Amino acid sequence: MPFVLATFNVLDLFDAGDAARIERIAAVLRPHAPDAIALQEVGSNEAVSAIAKALGGEFSHVLADADARGIRNALLTRRPIVESTILRSPHLVFPRFLREDPEPFEGRIPLRRPIPDVVLDAGELGRVRVLVVHFKSRRGTPMREPSGATIPPMTTADLAAGEARAVTWRCAEALFVRRAVDERLGQNPAEQLVVCGDFNDIGGSLPLRIVAGTAGGDLPRPDRLVSCGDRIPEHERISVNHDDQPAAIDHMLVSPALAPRVERCFYERSSLNVASDHAPLVVRFI
Repeated sequence: MPFVLATFNVLDLFDAGDAARIERIAAVLRPHAPDAIALQEVGSNEAVSAIAKALGGEFSHVLADADARGIRNALLTRRPIVESTILRSPHLVFPRFLREDPEPFEGRIPLRRPIPDVVLDAGELGRVRVLVVHFKSRRGTPMREPSGATIPPMTTADLAAGEARAVTWRCAEALFVRRAVDERLGQNPAEQLVVCGDFNDIGGSLPLRIVAGTAGGDLPRPDRLVSCGDRIPEHERISVNHDDQPAAIDHMLVSPALAPRVERCFYERSSLNVASDHAPLVVRFI
């Protein structure tokens, strides 16, 4: 029996009572009969439960803590949960140049959106570990006063500095996730592991390469993750169309043990800007 996993950023889903919106989200997913759905930008247990009810059948879920905006990552599943935890970090460690250097940024880069880390019983496929991520957006991160007040950018260099801060933040998040992957695959190199969600960056970007394990050297490593999206024809790799710039920023990276089990993957683009401003990525494993 196949195992179908989808990842879907449902865009600020705070109102669990918005039946029409919930049905639009469920209508996108229902034809593909997902066994598990990695959700981003859900606001509450009630919102996740509303999606489950609209999809029909028995579901359970794991919901992470909210960020400052109130959005959360979650994993919704028909398959039994074997174990689960939430990965959190108030301070993301960023690379130093010398071992004796102080930690840069003085704790100013937290993991804003904690990560559900859930092991599922995927039936004939065996156990599958799923980590649900939602990285810092591509919008520039402004300089701030000690009080927290935003300092408006005044020059082109100021605008560029904002983007540099944003990509630094995504890289710090990616390093945190990659260290978690290293730990789990170090304990069990044959683990079937998935990192999925809204990476807010495209394939080949540094944050994606950090998580995949393809940054830092030319020699292939046995613990590198494989992007399911790379199997999709390039002209069909579209999960957002922000400002008329189509891009794939929602991804699913799988461990070497799981990569051969990928049968099909695609972005369900019929939903784009209907149920959400993202299209879900759906992957079928056999």
